[in-house]
Amino acid sequence: MTTQSEHREALDAVTGHLARDRGLDLTRYKSSYLTRRLLVRVRALRLAGLEEYLMFLKTHPEEIGPLQKALSIKVTGFFRNRSCFELLEERVVPDLVQRAAMRGDALTVWSAGCATGEEAWSLAALFAAGTSAPGPPGRRGTGGPRVDILATDLDEAALAKAGQAVFPARAILGAVPDGARAQFEMRDDGTAVPVPALRTMVRFERENLLDPPPRHDLDLVVCRNVLIYFSLEHQADILGRFAAALRDGGYLVLGRVERLFGPARAAFEATSARERVYQRLPRVAVRRGAACA
Repeated sequence: MTTQSEHREALDAVTGHLARDRGLDLTRYKSSYLTRRLLVRVRALRLAGLEEYLMFLKTHPEEIGPLQKALSIKVTGFFRNRSCFELLEERVVPDLVQRAAMRGDALTVWSAGCATGEEAWSLAALFAAGTSAPGPPGRRGTGGPRVDILATDLDEAALAKAGQAVFPARAILGAVPDGARAQFEMRDDGTAVPVPALRTMVRFERENLLDPPPRHDLDLVVCRNVLIYFSLEHQADILGRFAAALRDGGYLVLGRVERLFGPARAAFEATSARERVYQRLPRVAVRRGAACA
């Protein structure tokens, strides 16, 4: 039986090899999560343990792809955690639409860790219903600001599925509220797709959440149930990037089991602590608060 110290040594050997020879830094992940995901690959390859997996990695460089996929958990769905989307519909979307209209420019959204796209398309449908922009097939509406949604993930296969945007119709009918359901076209073969105008709102890009390009003046960042897979240090770094990316008055949405902490905490006030929705404070107010502290 492998002792705890031997397991730790084997885990360190695997992560060290990946960092030195493959440029894959796994120190960002919690040890318990990392162990579980590595063992998924160990079992899939029918290896005896992490020691054998290390030897396999050294002779099979193509294993990096399956390993990265194993590290990425895809648990998603349309309008997942309905109460959160109800809050967005009732308070956040109207506020952001009004702010964008007053500025006279587009409303910008980042779905970080978008998986297979259900969250990004849910957000698009929510904003479409709230702005009267896209409508039924063949008709473009008017009356609201343009909405640009960037959806990112590290998993290329998930992004490909998200971009295809072909979903079981039952997934739409059973989850999407009536006001947003018109943004999806139901097909005779039992599938559903976003209407053409909705497609213009969303673009998908491959991106590592720990190394994103600098972003500024975003209105909404949605990153739910992704931070939990990272160490506390890296969570704090990511939250700091979100704070920097949001314009004053913008919103951040986290998962129910996640929390806002670290230096970024001072940049937000809670719109709903229960739903993990936070609004970006004006930067002048944050600086004044820091000066008084």
